Amino acid sequence: MPGIWSQRDGRWVALEPTRFALEQELHDLIEAEPGMLPLAGAPQLAVLGREVRCGSGYADLVAVEAATGRPVVVEIKLASNTDRRAVLTQVLGYAAHLRRLDTAGFEALLAPHLAKRRLDSIDAGAAVATANPAFDDAAFRAALSAALDEGRLRCVVVIDEAPADLIELVGYLQDVSNERLDLDLVTVTAYDVGGRRVLVPQLIEPERAIAQPMPARALAPEPAVTDGPGVFATAIDTVAPDRRPLLQQLLAWAIELETGGLATLHTAAGRDRWTLRVHLRGQRRGLVTLWNENGGYVSPFRSVFLQVAPDTLRLLDERYPGEIGAGNYVRTDDVAGLLELLTAAYREAAG
Repeated sequence: MPGIWSQRDGRWVALEPTRFALEQELHDLIEAEPGMLPLAGAPQLAVLGREVRCGSGYADLVAVEAATGRPVVVEIKLASNTDRRAVLTQVLGYAAHLRRLDTAGFEALLAPHLAKRRLDSIDAGAAVATANPAFDDAAFRAALSAALDEGRLRCVVVIDEAPADLIELVGYLQDVSNERLDLDLVTVTAYDVGGRRVLVPQLIEPERAIAQPMPARALAPEPAVTDGPGVFATAIDTVAPDRRPLLQQLLAWAIELETGGLATLHTAAGRDRWTLRVHLRGQRRGLVTLWNENGGYVSPFRSVFLQVAPDTLRLLDERYPGEIGAGNYVRTDDVAGLLELLTAAYREAAG
């Protein structure tokens, strides 16, 4: 029996899953952390829109694979939903709608959703998801265009528990579909372990011969990462003089955090852009990353705020509504006030 096992009175017993109260709860989890989906090839997904109009219906999530440009449709259901079998009809219908679009049409479809996420374009969303300053926008756009032209799409069905009839139907569709369409079925099961919520995502593989996926062509080299802010500081001189004060203000703030033992700094350098990763002390993740992309920007990671600084997040949401998202650039003229609250968030995370 798969799942999580716990030792009780000298015996190992399988824990009972805890149900998701609402479908929206699972929806929110996947939107915030698409990396939890154990998909073949381990693609890095950039979520671009939620409840995206595709023909006569609305796709739960629309994303792209950052390394291949391939569009991805994600549909989410609970096993208790009586429409769970209809999820396949829905997700394939949405894919058929996207199949008819070219790059301009795909961009137009997502335009209002990109605007909500403070993103200027699809490739900007992919670049933010990778947090890689060496991301090649032109190569990504070429890959996206090719994927749409060739009809290469990925459909992902996420459910908390997969009944046998759904698994059988997915297996049949996988057998009869061609290499241009990937269909994945993923279960996300929740458990209570010592008072903590634990999620177990699992890719469900019906009995079939699985074709080896074509290796993804890397669109960008791995950035050169150095410890400390030195490279980021030097790169400030590459931007116009009138844009340097903001970068210097952001840099000074980050150095103050590191000096105070609240963060560690790491610089990643790409082509004409640099990031300063402001990691939580002793961890490889941070609440924000600072960008130098012809100017200074603050890019937050809402899922990390929710886990380690929820109290300060509420204050940030009150003062800067809609700005603390998933990798977007925060847009505000109140930089000093923003940095003050971000400092409070790092203090809250440090305990």
